[in-house]
Amino acid sequence: MAKDEERVIGLAARDCCAKPGELTENGAGESGLGALPRNRRVDARCGVDTSAVIRLIKIGSNLDGQILNVSLGGCRIRTTERFPVGIYTRVEVEFRLRGTPLLLGGVVQAIHGRNDVGLRFLDVSARKREDLTELIAEIKAVQGSEAENDAETE
Repeated sequence: MAKDEERVIGLAARDCCAKPGELTENGAGESGLGALPRNRRVDARCGVDTSAVIRLIKIGSNLDGQILNVSLGGCRIRTTERFPVGIYTRVEVEFRLRGTPLLLGGVVQAIHGRNDVGLRFLDVSARKREDLTELIAEIKAVQGSEAENDAETE
């Protein structure tokens, strides 16, 4: 196994919070040359597994899915059905993090295959941003302590 592959697998294993500028598992080989592009995100992502509803504002329909990761800037969701619209479509996403309900407006930033979509949050109020910041910090703390406990038992 090549060193770059080991780095990617290591990042996937601790997919709690990929920091901005780090190599990412899902970016591996997108150029077709086996290169590992840098993560261009401004905010660190945190791996989560919670249900979500994406509201497609223009056509007035809802899609159910699971949030794979979240950051202050957006989230990645795997939908149960094929994602029917293109990038830059306005959406709202509704989900719960640690029991706190959130409804955030945004835009489709990326589409990965038929069911994975990256959303960028737009016009987030100061209060919602503060709530999201606190929730992500709590998730990081819990996932960090779980990783420490796993390391101690090995």
